[in-house]
Amino acid sequence: MKVVKNINNNVSLCLDSQEREVVVFGKGVGFTRPPYDLPLDKIQRTFYNVNPAYLTVIAQMSEEIINVSSQIVDYANQKMDNRFSGNVIFTLADHIQFAIKREKEHMDLKLPLLYEVQHLYPSEMRIGLYALDIIYKELNITLPKEEAASITLHLVDYGSRSFDTSQGDEKEKIEQITAFVEKELNVKIDKAGFNYSRFVTHMHYLLERVNTDTHSSTDNKKMFQLLKSEYPKTYKCAEEIKKILQVDYNDEELLYLIIHINRLCAREDCYQ
Repeated sequence: MKVVKNINNNVSLCLDSQEREVVVFGKGVGFTRPPYDLPLDKIQRTFYNVNPAYLTVIAQMSEEIINVSSQIVDYANQKMDNRFSGNVIFTLADHIQFAIKREKEHMDLKLPLLYEVQHLYPSEMRIGLYALDIIYKELNITLPKEEAASITLHLVDYGSRSFDTSQGDEKEKIEQITAFVEKELNVKIDKAGFNYSRFVTHMHYLLERVNTDTHSSTDNKKMFQLLKSEYPKTYKCAEEIKKILQVDYNDEELLYLIIHINRLCAREDCYQ
């Protein structure tokens, strides 16, 4: 296995014997400057067909969270006939990392339709509950039960279906929103990057909730007022997006949107 690029100290991008790109995990594999031949006994996990947009995000994830995500997806594949690809490990790890950050900051974003998720996706919901157990066991962090439903929907969306981003009114609206965010927050967004892909997915979730009249509803008034005060430009941007979408959503959805606009800007060249 030839290392061609180091992602972090324990993750490298390699070429196998057939010249196929593979992301390799192993303790210390990224310490040596590439190119070099990596002994097979140093490799702990391999991932083929990894979306190149994910490589930067992988470098910023903790090894512990990637390990937890890998355990969850391995379990999910055992229970669901290998439905989930390796890429889901990284999108799920990013999801878990953000969920842990919200929990530590006491940001309570309860998921609507918890019981509907349990009813519609009972098998995936069992995986979501298993995920909470693994997160507690490996990371000593207790996430609320609602997060099991959120992980369930993540697996359903990334493993079983995908949003059609190539056509329709939603695509045009999201493109308008993206252009507006770039202009208002003085940011250049990488449309091929993982951050934008994640933002588009969350915008689809928002539009889906608005269209089905299933808005988020929690007790985050203090958090909303705090973010409104701390990020006035982002708040104004979120308010203007309501006009682009031609919808009227509540303060909880505004909070949701402020958070995800900030997440999008956090790793881009953005100036608040």
